[in-house]
Amino acid sequence: MAKRLWLIAALAVLATPFGAVADGRVERAHFTSGIEGHEPVDRVENLEPDADRVFYFTELVGMDGERVVHRWEYRGEMMAEVAFRVEGPRWRVWSSKRLIPRWQGTWRAVVTDGAGQVLAEERFVYGEPSGDK
Repeated sequence: MAKRLWLIAALAVLATPFGAVADGRVERAHFTSGIEGHEPVDRVENLEPDADRVFYFTELVGMDGERVVHRWEYRGEMMAEVAFRVEGPRWRVWSSKRLIPRWQGTWRAVVTDGAGQVLAEERFVYGEPSGDK
């Protein structure tokens, strides 16, 4: 019986693609104007043109030991990439982006795992929307 359970467990591990997160997930992900006590202070979807910084907060569950990346994009171009190592069963991370007025329009942040799989994505508008996606 013990050999059969060991074999089932081994097959389950082998059936999981390398680098895949079996039970891991993004519990929360959104933009905020600040972080206090490892928590976002608000939820931001639109920023005035005089704002100079925004944060992207992500809560990860069941991804202990994994690598995740925040990728900041503007008009289809990657503007920044920030990598994190998840060091617990519930892990909160954030990155920030300084903004300048000529970067008005729609921004996107993407959360990926170590294999580049998209786990979550969010958008916000800085200043006037420019019709880009």
